[in-house]
Amino acid sequence: MKPFAIFILFIAVGCRAQDTNDITTKVFERDHDKDGKPDVRMETISRGETAILRVHHTIKGGVTNTARSYKVAGDTVMTESDEDGDGVFETVVIYHPAKSEMDVFTRQADGSVRPVSAQTLAAYKKQHAAISEFWDKAFDKGTDTDKAMEMMKETQKKIRDAEKEKTDGKK
Repeated sequence: MKPFAIFILFIAVGCRAQDTNDITTKVFERDHDKDGKPDVRMETISRGETAILRVHHTIKGGVTNTARSYKVAGDTVMTESDEDGDGVFETVVIYHPAKSEMDVFTRQADGSVRPVSAQTLAAYKKQHAAISEFWDKAFDKGTDTDKAMEMMKETQKKIRDAEKEKTDGKK
């Protein structure tokens, strides 16, 4: 009888450990080229009402760029991205939400990470500010879809402009 009770206890604990009913996933896809395949896919994983992970895929020229943003208490604390679609996350961004600070590292071929230059960090900060402004304004009550799309285009231009200022890894 004692082994049976232990077995039931393990099953009960195991079932509780596997309980993921509070984990939800929402997916947003958008096809910009009207080819029927999504060019943008954003997956938001939440625990209860709080987002804890956002995975963003963008397909451009057949290359899938993937970024994963990890969140704690609703604040993004780390983002890693694969810009060239090879499955290796080349860039790691660490955020300190309370101080509105961030730092950026690049992953080397041997797996080590190195901080980016001050100029590249400043460019990342500009991109982050543009994205934050977009999220703050685009989804306010009363912002229609056309206005949000226009804001997205403006944000993309700011991101591209800041991208040109990055020096690390450029040949």
